[in-house]
Amino acid sequence: MLFFSSIKNSFKKLTNTPMSKMLTYVTLFFALVFSVYGGKKLIMMWYMSHYQPPPVTISATKAKGNVWQTYITTIGTLTAIHGVDLSANVAGIVKEIRFNSGQIVKKGDVIILLDMDIEQATLKSSQAKLELAKIDYAREKKLFDRHVASQATLDTRFAELLEAQGNVESIQAQIQQKTITAPFDGRLGIRQMDLGQYLPPGAPIVTLQSMNPLYVLLNIPEKYLSHLYINQVIDVVVDIGNDKIVKGKITAINSKVDHATRNVLVQAMIPNDKYELYPGMFASTKVWFRDKKNTVVVPQTAISYSLSGDYVFVVKDESKSKKQHELHVYRQYVTVAEQRGTQASITSGIQPDDLVVISGQLKLQNGTSVIIDNSVEL
Repeated sequence: MLFFSSIKNSFKKLTNTPMSKMLTYVTLFFALVFSVYGGKKLIMMWYMSHYQPPPVTISATKAKGNVWQTYITTIGTLTAIHGVDLSANVAGIVKEIRFNSGQIVKKGDVIILLDMDIEQATLKSSQAKLELAKIDYAREKKLFDRHVASQATLDTRFAELLEAQGNVESIQAQIQQKTITAPFDGRLGIRQMDLGQYLPPGAPIVTLQSMNPLYVLLNIPEKYLSHLYINQVIDVVVDIGNDKIVKGKITAINSKVDHATRNVLVQAMIPNDKYELYPGMFASTKVWFRDKKNTVVVPQTAISYSLSGDYVFVVKDESKSKKQHELHVYRQYVTVAEQRGTQASITSGIQPDDLVVISGQLKLQNGTSVIIDNSVEL
């Protein structure tokens, strides 16, 4: 007892000194500071572990099951059904030009006239001889009917009549050769001669191309030959500033495959009512097959692309009760087969009626809580 009593007295003496009191206060102060700091940190850790971020607003739609018709894409060239470089069969001087460069003409319209003054004069002389031959033959026929003229004389007059008719027709043919006309409807090019110019036989005058309809020449790989048939539908896109799509049909398939390219030449026909398309233009085409395939279709905006693969965010309802809806999204990797317009075909990864996110993906991670609001543009 005396031992413990002495220790107690010694402790009282130490604590009653000014230095010991200061140390006690300092110790209590730091203990209080660390207690407050540690408590605050524990509270923050507890809060963060139980923190639920607010749901992210997204737009979503259901994936749809659909049937897509298969096709192949290829390039083609537009060509005129009829196209010629007009020229004269006979020599002559250009007397009249009856067209303007780029003009639309109809079949039979006169393009140019060559000088035909000599032929016109010869025609008048031949026509006069023809009239005389007709009169002589008629007179000889009357005499023959009255048994005054012989059969030989009548035959001579008839031969003279035929000869005169032949001479007139020959001169008319020469005049016709000096009248150059359009052999079909179409558009003229830029004229390649001038008024008063001497044209030798075969000299080019102007090109003429039929404009409506037009042919499209396609080269299609031989492996698709079994899918090709007459009247098969094609889509033709020509870059004329509006990416116009023109529907056409296959009209002919070549009878052989090019051994160098292993392609078969296919001819299709498209309308060109407004003459917007020109022969020689480049065309991108789709050739539609009879084959059809079942696929899952989603908007292209639903698909996100990354080095690890293409994926979509699928919305799942993880509600614990009917009154409280809890929607979360999960990344689902998919296989994109093809894209048409704003839609994409998915062959694996999701099923029809799966709810997929179409906007707001940048704010999402696996398990993110979401709210669907399709009226909001994100």
